[in-house]
Amino acid sequence: MKRKKRKNLRFILALLIAKISFFVIKIIDKNRGTNKPGEIALKICPDFLSRIGLPPNIIAVTGTNGKTSITNLINDVLLDQEYTTIINNAGSNMDTGIASTLIAECSLRGKIKQQWGVFEVDERVSPRVYQHIIPKYLLCINLFRDSIKRNGHAEFIFNKINQAIPKETTLILNADDLITSSLQPNNPRLYFAVENVLKKSSKNIVQDIQTCPNCHELLNFQYHHHHHIGRTFCKKCKFSSPKADFICTKIKDELTITEKKQADDYPLISKTIYNIYNQTAVITILRTIGLSPETIKNSLKKSKLITNRENSYQKGKQTITTILAKNQNPISTSLALDYTANLKGNKIFILLVTDTQDKAHGSEDISWLYDSDFEFLNRKDIKQIIVCGSRCFDLSVRLQLAGIKEKTIYYNDNYQNIHTLIKNKNIDNIIIAYELYGYAIAEKIKNNIVGDNND
Repeated sequence: MKRKKRKNLRFILALLIAKISFFVIKIIDKNRGTNKPGEIALKICPDFLSRIGLPPNIIAVTGTNGKTSITNLINDVLLDQEYTTIINNAGSNMDTGIASTLIAECSLRGKIKQQWGVFEVDERVSPRVYQHIIPKYLLCINLFRDSIKRNGHAEFIFNKINQAIPKETTLILNADDLITSSLQPNNPRLYFAVENVLKKSSKNIVQDIQTCPNCHELLNFQYHHHHHIGRTFCKKCKFSSPKADFICTKIKDELTITEKKQADDYPLISKTIYNIYNQTAVITILRTIGLSPETIKNSLKKSKLITNRENSYQKGKQTITTILAKNQNPISTSLALDYTANLKGNKIFILLVTDTQDKAHGSEDISWLYDSDFEFLNRKDIKQIIVCGSRCFDLSVRLQLAGIKEKTIYYNDNYQNIHTLIKNKNIDNIIIAYELYGYAIAEKIKNNIVGDNND
């Protein structure tokens, strides 16, 4: 693949200073600065990523939701099979984070020894990454609307990725997502899909594609999971979703993937629809690179999802669940609410879904609250909803518009002593839904509930 440039003096200087910065950052604060060495290198040498060494095989993973889970699962299996890998799980998914990851692993001459690179790539930075790094495989799990202030609309992000994809790259695409499956039609590709394995269809406020891309008539669904995800067809022009090469055909105690009429059972990591898609995508890419079903099965038995995305804890007969619901991301929030609202028994929700770090990451935009399906919380078995943070009253208005009675809603405009607001009578589940930067707060609340810590 033609991407390599010779190492010039500017590159050598950038690499040396970036390497030194790693040691300085570790002395100052070892928990910070995973991006900084890459920022330094790219500032000194803008085409740094074209000059540094790369693994001979690169898998890039992109899409709105699921990138991190997929990247880590792929890497877990490769490591279990004794491949050497490099992965940007400690840095960011921006070009600076990928650069930092490579700088940390390369020699002083810029050489990389690992056989595989597994890189999570933010959708927006696709043009800045793929002009320098040509992945052998690019897996795109889905494309939805995301934070308006960052990503605008799904069509905007689609165009960013579509224009940046190298011609040599093999695409691994979601056949059940008409946006994703339309990426670079001339590139080699394989599709994966999930049939109606959960026998459940969610009615959502948002549906980013509703009309046939050929004749613009309203699309119909053969099966539907959530938002615009499912197998679609047009009655007028006979357009339909592409045929999948790898299909999840059954979910029981295991996940069944059918390829070329051959069905294989794999360990089931999670029964949530988004993680079923994530796991199907992982199996698709691992089969594509040549691993056998038996090999993948054995490795997946040892793998698990990232621990801070979804966790459950017991306090007597009561279950406390913490789950990520990305703020300003209506799809992530809706899926998390839909899943947890359907847990058995009486429930209390603690919502940390608006900006917990308002000064650093805050936004005046609250339109995403109205794209999120808070209607899922309008249920008799949800006895109490505690809304927290500086946007608690905005969120309360949204909940009341979803039909939730005001007496069910409790307010706390900060994050202190939240556990004291809980009315524990006849409650089976307490769900703490937290935004991207709210993990530490969610953990503190959970610990207070289970009695590990005190405020």
